[in-house]
Amino acid sequence: IAGLARREDEIGRDIAGIATRAGVADAARAAAADRLVRAESGLADITAQARAADEAVAAAREARATARAEAEHQDGARIEVERLSGERFQCPPPVLPGRFGFSADAGDPAALAENFEALVAERDRLGPVNLRADIELAELEAQAKLTDAEKAELETAIARLRGSIGSLNREGRARLAAAFTAVDGFFRTLFTDLFGGGEAQLALIESDDPLEAGLEIMAQPPGKKLQSLTLLSGGEQALTATALIFALFLANPAPICVLDEVDAPLDDANVERFCDLLDRMATDTDTRFLIVTHNAVTMSRMHRLYGVTMGEPGVSQLVSVDLQSAEKLLATA
Repeated sequence: IAGLARREDEIGRDIAGIATRAGVADAARAAAADRLVRAESGLADITAQARAADEAVAAAREARATARAEAEHQDGARIEVERLSGERFQCPPPVLPGRFGFSADAGDPAALAENFEALVAERDRLGPVNLRADIELAELEAQAKLTDAEKAELETAIARLRGSIGSLNREGRARLAAAFTAVDGFFRTLFTDLFGGGEAQLALIESDDPLEAGLEIMAQPPGKKLQSLTLLSGGEQALTATALIFALFLANPAPICVLDEVDAPLDDANVERFCDLLDRMATDTDTRFLIVTHNAVTMSRMHRLYGVTMGEPGVSQLVSVDLQSAEKLLATA
C-alpha cells in the first residue's frame, strides 16, 4: 500500500510536470503562431511590394521602349524634313521661317496632330493622287490651245469657202440665166424655122434657184396647142430636139457636132427642113457637122460622104465621095 501511495504521488507529480510542460508548450505554440501570422503578413506585404516593383519595372521598360521608338520616329521625321527642305527649297529647315515668313513656333502639338489627322483623312477621301497631273494639265492646255487655233483656222477657212461658194453660186446663177436666155432665144427661132411656124420655149421648173431647177421643153407645132415635149409625135420630138441642140451650139459653139440618125423618124418634107437648117448652121458657124444617116435625101445634101461597103463577103471597104467636087465635074462635063 505504501508503495502504491508513493507511485500515486509520483504519477501526480508526473501529471503536474506534464501539465506544466503542456502549458509551456501551449504558450510557445501560441507565440510561434503569432510570429507565424506576423511573418505571413510581412511576406504578403513584401510580395505585394515585389509585385508593384515588378510592375513599375515593366512600365518603366515599356516607357523606355516607347521613348526610344518616338525618338527614332522623331529622328526619321527630322531627317525626312531635312531631305524635303533640301530638295524642294534648297535650304536647311531652320532657314525656312525667315525665307517664307512664318513663325518657327510649332504651336500646340495636340492641335497640330489633330490638324494633321484631318488633313490625312481629307487626302484619303481624295483617293489616289496623279503625280503627273501638273504635267498632264500643261500638255492638255497646250493641246487645247492648238485645237482652238486649228478650230479658228477651220472656221476661217469654212467662212472663206462659204463666201467663195456663195460667189460661185451667184456667178453660176448669172451665167446660167444668161446662157438660158440665149439658148431659149435661139431655140424659139430655130423651132419656128424648122416647123414653118408655131412656137416653143424653155422653162425652169420645180425651183426658183436656177442651179437646182429642172428643165421643161414646151412646144406648139402649127395647128396644135402648147404642150410638153413628151406629148409630141416621134418626128416632132426629133425636130424639137434638133432645134434645141442647134440652139446650144449657137449659144456655145463647139468645133464638131455629131448627129446619129436624127432624121430616122422624119418624113421627106421634114428631112428637107432639117437639111436646110443644117446648111444654114454650117454656113453661119465654124462647127463641122458629122451626120450618121441612112436617109438618101440627107446623104444627097451632104458635102462629103463616107460609107462602108462589102464588095466581097466578109470584106468591108471604106468609100469616100466629095459631092461638091462631083457636082462641079458634072457641071463642066
